[in-house]
Amino acid sequence: MMRRGDAELSGKKIHQLNIRLDHENFIVLNQISKDTKQSPSTVGSQIVSQWIEFYYYKIHRGDVIFSKQVLRKIISILNKSKIDRISKSMAKHIIKEIKLQEGEVTYPVLVEHILKWNSLNHLSINRIKQSSSDNHHNDDYCADVFVSKHSLGCNWSELESKTYTKAFEMVGQSVISHEYDEDMFCIKVTNKIPQ
Repeated sequence: MMRRGDAELSGKKIHQLNIRLDHENFIVLNQISKDTKQSPSTVGSQIVSQWIEFYYYKIHRGDVIFSKQVLRKIISILNKSKIDRISKSMAKHIIKEIKLQEGEVTYPVLVEHILKWNSLNHLSINRIKQSSSDNHHNDDYCADVFVSKHSLGCNWSELESKTYTKAFEMVGQSVISHEYDEDMFCIKVTNKIPQ
């Protein structure tokens, strides 16, 4: 039974919570609200949800958060000859982390984690679904195209595209292609349609 103030949203039970903020944070919250054209309550709810779903676990795992400028400098001095080895190690780590959280790592679960991780780290990545009719193939499949535009340099593009390519292959998907340059990377993955 729901209490007053509780609601259902997209199949999820939603609870009401009242919080107190100091004056400076209240002013910042209101400014964010104006900038995003969302109510202060909506912005506050998003902040709390992101902290619970993402940052809480990063803190407890000992993850470190870098600004994009610092990350770009670190990645720019990365020895290109080691990117293949590093990306393979990172792909294994991604699969291991998801297994710890989810149990089984399937393609949809991997995709969900990649999209969520990028979103919560304020990195742009889009998934474009293509049906077999879009590809003019007779095969019973569709393709997912993952495109990321960023300002982190060519080493970042190469590292990320190769890491995700290896992770997709580790869950049994065929990577059709992957391309990258200093501002973006693009990976095209065959997504077999279940019979």
